[in-house]
Amino acid sequence: MASSIIHGKHLVKRARGDSSEVISDGAFYQRDGTIIDVGPYQDLRSRYPGETDIGGDSFLVIPGLVNSHHHGHGITSLQIGGLDDQLEYWMVENLGHKAVDPYLDTLYASMKLLRSGVTTVMFNFSQRLAKGLREDCDRVLEAFGPTGQRVAFSLYLENQYRIVAEDEGRFLSRLPSDLAARVKAMLAENYISDDDYLSLFQSLHQDHNDGYKVNVLLSPANVHWCSDRLLTRMRELATQYHTGIHIHLAESIYEKLIGLKLYGKTPLQHLKELGFLGPEVSLAHAVWLTREDLDIVGENGLTICHNPSSNLRLKSGIAPVSTMVARGLDVAIGTDSSSINEDEDLLQEMRLAHKLHRPPGVSSPSLDSHQILKMATVNGAKATLFEDIGALEEGKRADAVLIRLGNLVEPYLDPDTSIVDALIYRGKATDVDTVIIDGKVMLQGGEFVDIDEAAVMKELSEILKRPPTDKERANQQTVQELMPYVTRFYERWNLGELRPYFAYNSSV
Repeated sequence: MASSIIHGKHLVKRARGDSSEVISDGAFYQRDGTIIDVGPYQDLRSRYPGETDIGGDSFLVIPGLVNSHHHGHGITSLQIGGLDDQLEYWMVENLGHKAVDPYLDTLYASMKLLRSGVTTVMFNFSQRLAKGLREDCDRVLEAFGPTGQRVAFSLYLENQYRIVAEDEGRFLSRLPSDLAARVKAMLAENYISDDDYLSLFQSLHQDHNDGYKVNVLLSPANVHWCSDRLLTRMRELATQYHTGIHIHLAESIYEKLIGLKLYGKTPLQHLKELGFLGPEVSLAHAVWLTREDLDIVGENGLTICHNPSSNLRLKSGIAPVSTMVARGLDVAIGTDSSSINEDEDLLQEMRLAHKLHRPPGVSSPSLDSHQILKMATVNGAKATLFEDIGALEEGKRADAVLIRLGNLVEPYLDPDTSIVDALIYRGKATDVDTVIIDGKVMLQGGEFVDIDEAAVMKELSEILKRPPTDKERANQQTVQELMPYVTRFYERWNLGELRPYFAYNSSV
């Protein structure tokens, strides 16, 4: 029987939004990965004598963090030759980049996330090739074994509008015939039919879903990237399997406009009309939501997975998160494999969200530190469908992070300042000392317990330094020739008068 007492000078039991339940000189006792008791350290020490002791008065103990939207890329688009740009342009450009081994890429991403205290990940797998897809999915899930992280896994699927927001045949008909043929061949390589996708989901769910370490979800890539028939079939299958749906929604201004063009209503309103929505549905990004959309989010118990770094990097805008939270909506937080410093530091992502959503005015809704911590714990648990994580309470899984207090409190911290404020204002991945998942120490002293980091980095480096294959060179050339046509397509769009929720730089 594996058991231990984990303690710190401060222990955050749960973030409640307007406050956090903090125990001074607090601890929890876990047995076989389940929290049995929580309270003052000395009380637990007397009740469970002789137990292994982890932590001390130089640490802050918080629940394990949840990254609610991630594509598992440890190697960033910059590292393989792509700079940030408008989302629609950037996505097409990425089709020509060098492929990275899915196991190593995911393992590297998982390692970076663990270093910042992430114990659970919403992993949205955006596959490149249909050939060997099942094996790639298995290898991605295997990559979380060395870090011990929980994963809500979904395979991202699009079955239309895969180049620009227009019927593929119509768009290709305007390209030179040779280029159109090469683009069509590229798309065919990663095509998977609706039936094959749904069968693959069922197979993955049967083989991997345990509700403990792995939840397998469905993922239509976006509303306009999927036919109504596919969306409806996914909804039916999610109900049958009692699982969740993770979907990108209204990430960019173009995505909002294509919804209005195709359906005569916003993308979220169209999903409501299809009967698609429910509390098990999570929306990645959700930057361009209307006030009516926010009503729909609340009425259906949806969770919004906010990605501040990615939204800034890909010119998607600033989501109205302060308004969402003020209205009582569930908002979680993720890095989308595009954190501001490319290091997957979720603590820094939390701070960015805290500072970004502060519109001018003494009465304007702004996020406080407790709301941010709730986004990264309790709300992330809801999005990933793991009901027994997100708080350090009896009966929950023993997922916890020990953060060194030095950077948070030295050389001085006013005694009336909440330690949660200190964490959100000052905490970084470099302050994370120990990460515990299911009661097992996975990171200690900032070092991985079960991973040879140098060996992983060496293998990644050797693979990536190889010259491009003939196929990769051909794809790069095809994408380079394609990009001017993609640019011209979007340059014709009238974005209208942009009237955001924020009053930054307003001339009115």
